[in-house]
Amino acid sequence: MARPTATSSMDDDAVVESLIKAQEYHLDSFGDTSSDHRTSVDKFRDAAHGIRHYKKGEAATIRRVLDEMEVVSAKRTSEGFNELNFSIGVFNCVSREILGQHSEGRRMGLTAIQLLHTYQLFVAYMFGAHPEHLWLIYLLEGCYMIPRKFYNMWHARPLNQALYYLDFCWCANFTGIFFLGALLFIGHVTHNEGVIGSAAREAFFNAIMGVACGALMGANIVLPFVACLFHDVNTMTGLFIHLMPPMVMYTFMWHAQDIKTAWPEVFQLTYLENVHYFPEEGLFFAPGTGLDSVCGNSIVLYLLWWIPYVIFMLLVGIDLPKKFQNDGITPANPKWDTVFHSTMRGGVCISIGKVFRGRSKKDSLKLMEANDFDLVDFFTYMGFHLLAAVSSFYLIGYPCFRSQNFHLFMLIFVAWLGVTRGASRYTYYTTKMYSRTLRKQFAGILDEAKKE
Repeated sequence: MARPTATSSMDDDAVVESLIKAQEYHLDSFGDTSSDHRTSVDKFRDAAHGIRHYKKGEAATIRRVLDEMEVVSAKRTSEGFNELNFSIGVFNCVSREILGQHSEGRRMGLTAIQLLHTYQLFVAYMFGAHPEHLWLIYLLEGCYMIPRKFYNMWHARPLNQALYYLDFCWCANFTGIFFLGALLFIGHVTHNEGVIGSAAREAFFNAIMGVACGALMGANIVLPFVACLFHDVNTMTGLFIHLMPPMVMYTFMWHAQDIKTAWPEVFQLTYLENVHYFPEEGLFFAPGTGLDSVCGNSIVLYLLWWIPYVIFMLLVGIDLPKKFQNDGITPANPKWDTVFHSTMRGGVCISIGKVFRGRSKKDSLKLMEANDFDLVDFFTYMGFHLLAAVSSFYLIGYPCFRSQNFHLFMLIFVAWLGVTRGASRYTYYTTKMYSRTLRKQFAGILDEAKKE
């Protein structure tokens, strides 16, 4: 048997990396739930050897099928089914409602019926026409979408994904939904606004303003899976928890009077006139201080998540998805996954290994396959998480606090990113994926047919 060459080894690594990333995005090519990607490479190689036994006539048939698929794909593209037009078509509906309502300050009752055909356009309409009620839509939508996604994560295989809800973006949304629900209950059931004092309301508002307009807004930019895919409740829930909080905070910051008029029993908002973003000490301050400011409270809220999460991961979480026990041989039979491990498998492990650890790509792939990351990897990841979150409070949150136009621009920009990512995936699914996959698999047949 011929010895594998360096080139074949590099090809194997590329296939393994693709399989790992495909599993992260639920695009696996195989029906089983096995995570043995080296075995999958062997399947590819065996299939390639079997393919070479096809006759020349069969190769011609395959070529005609592939050509026909690509003709259909080219026809759809020439008719306008492409990423740009798809993005413009969807985003035109959304931006018309957002920009039209805010620039003209008018109500569009007649078009509301049309917008109700799709819920996301209804949200855009309410954001533009009735911003005083958007917080209630966020509350109700969260009460449906978050449990629905949790059901899917609980039944996810090969690893249960329920612990994903321990990530910061989820915890921030849980906090916001719980607090809004408590205010609604107190205002309309107990009628006792004093249960939650003005100081507590102000502290919460300051904290969630910085988190929503800073960390969550920034997450829309840097996370590639935050996309608008109408058919996928998991992806749409991810879009919801990252995009809706900045939209809701926009209404509180720039339409506070409308909200107070519509919901006087629920919201006081008397403290908004005296809110300032940075503490009196200046732009930079020790964590835990500056609690009279948006930035100070936001950093405290973030640290209230970051510290317990690090402790949990060090005590339990970092070993949960490991495929093997500490001896590296005995199977561990893992059941639980974490966001840290999922993110590392998505390619971050390779980047950290290359930039900070001097680790080869092959070694990183082995770690990704086994879910076996050490404390240096973990603290590098969490260090950058901390740096990115705190930086977002300054670089994104503060400009949103100072300028309504900038806040609206950022919302439109991140909405455009979500639509564009969804459009890219949809157009790839419908025009390119199948012909490229088949042509790659039958490349050997087509090449041999040409030689004959």
